[in-house]
Order: sequence, then C-alpha cells, then structure tokens
Amino acid sequence: MYIARFSYAVLPVNRQRAIDFIRRERGAPFMLYLAHKAIHPDITQLNDGSIAPGSHDNYVPAPRHHGRYEGKMFQRRGNQAATLGALADRPAIRRAVARLATGPVGDSAAMPTPVTDEEMIRRRAEMLLAVDEGIGRILATLEELGQLDSTVIVFTSDNGFFFGEHGLSTERRLPYEEAIRNALLVRYPPMVAKGLRPEALVSTIDVAPTILDLAGATIDSAIQGRSLVPLLQGGAAWDRSLLIESDAYENPFPHLLDLDYRAIRTSRYKYIHWIKHPSEDELYDLATDSLENVNLAGRPAMAPVRDSLRMALGGLVAEAMGLPVWRR
Repeated sequence: MYIARFSYAVLPVNRQRAIDFIRRERGAPFMLYLAHKAIHPDITQLNDGSIAPGSHDNYVPAPRHHGRYEGKMFQRRGNQAATLGALADRPAIRRAVARLATGPVGDSAAMPTPVTDEEMIRRRAEMLLAVDEGIGRILATLEELGQLDSTVIVFTSDNGFFFGEHGLSTERRLPYEEAIRNALLVRYPPMVAKGLRPEALVSTIDVAPTILDLAGATIDSAIQGRSLVPLLQGGAAWDRSLLIESDAYENPFPHLLDLDYRAIRTSRYKYIHWIKHPSEDELYDLATDSLENVNLAGRPAMAPVRDSLRMALGGLVAEAMGLPVWRR
C-alpha cells in the first residue's frame, strides 16, 4: 500500500540536503532538482484516494510563520459559482460536483464542493513562506560560493489551485486556467535579461530539453517539448498549441472518477473533450472570456472553430503517443 504523508516538516531537511550538495567539491557542473512538499495539507492519503482515519485535512505552516497573514483577505476572481445552476453549461463538472451534495441537487442548490475559505488560503500562504526561506538560503549559498550568476535557476510548479472558481476547490487536476497556469521563473544573467516576460505558450515538457540545451547536450528526437533558450534570449514568440490531459485512474478524488479528459490550449481558445462524456465538451474563447464563464461548444456559429480544434487535439494526442501525424 502506498501512503503519502504531506506536511511542512520535510522542508528544512530537503533544504539542508540541497545546500550540502551545492557545497560539495566537484570538478564538473552539477544539476540539482529540489521539490518542496509544501503546499499540501497535513494528511495521510491511501492509494485508493481516501484519507486515512485520524488525518487532519488542514494546512500547517511552520510555527514561526503561523499567523503572519491573519486578517488578510484573498481577492476572488469573477468566476465563482455559488449554485449548481451556475454550471448548467458544463454538465460534466456539474454532475461531478453534485456527487458531494448531502441534500437535493437542483440548480438552486448551494455549491456542495468544500469551497476554499479564507482561513485555508491564509494558512497555505503562510506555508509558502518556508519555501521562500529555503530558496533564499540556497541562493545565498550560491552567492557565497561565487556561483550564483553562473547557475541557471528554474522555478516552477506542477499545478495551480481553485479558490472557488467554477465552484471548485481541491479538484486541481481539471483543465481550467486556475489549475494549468503555473509559475515559470528563470534566472541566468549571462543569457536572460532582467524583467524579460516572453509572451508564448510553454509547457512543463519544455523544461527537460531547455536544460539539455543550456548544458550543451544533445536533445534526443524522442524527447517531447522544445527548448526555451530562444525565448530566454529574447527571440520572438512562437505559434503553438498545447495538449492538456488527465486520467482519473489515479483516483485522487472519488467524485472525479469519470472525468478523464484531453484538451487543447491555443493562444486564443481552449477546447476540452471529456472522454467518457463526449457530448458534453467545452469550448472557451479566452480573448473575450478569460475567466471561462461561457461554454461555446454547443453554439452553431462556433462549430467551425470547435471542429478545427477537435482535429488538432487528435493530432496532439497522436504525437504525444509517438504516432505519425499527417498535416495538410
């Protein structure tokens, strides 16, 4: 049985091991990969997605940071869903969220999802302070050793989080912007100009080829993604579509078991295909609806866009599987 224990307590250990590794004498460049477990609730999750008895589903900052943001309020985005009726044009999501309800599930019913409250947001933000400290000490170590400006530093995350948007909270693997847009920060003064903000769609699969490129290594043809070095050098942004996918077999949340999906994100549109509910797909024009409030998939005028994106999505899926893709 696989059991994962999440808490802030692992952070100082990982930080010190990273610093010890950086200080080690070596005759060649090094690469360090460090993944903080903050921000996660202090729970024990079993391999069937359930929570072990006695676990505490709350966020526990380091004692030195507890209360730092007491009384602070998080500014919510304009796509909060207070009732199930707000999800009428997203039936796949509405049905999944309704599974959490303990009473009637009509459109006027209040959202049954445990929408993230201000206390949870404050504690998560306080947990993040320990990550800030850890990164700060690592940077200070590099500076002390005279290696800071000759070291490429990449900071990113695996997913975002919902604070009530679309009526969601912990369902962080769904394909909406709040979950899929992650921080990607790169520091390398010899190449990356201070304040540079490239306007291009990039993905986590681009991190590996970027690091290989920076190291002067060969990028094997089997490696998916592309090097971001041209963007980091100030080059022009590229036209690109990204594949977003998730399979529910990992069973993170029982109420999402039938929400396997494949989605395509372009610079303007997002098309979401729910594999087990193919008649309930979603389409958003992000240029006019950045909050994804209006599903356009069923509108006749948008049929050409929807069909084009559906075909492009099929190509991305085939490409991800290593299959040849025919293009006009």
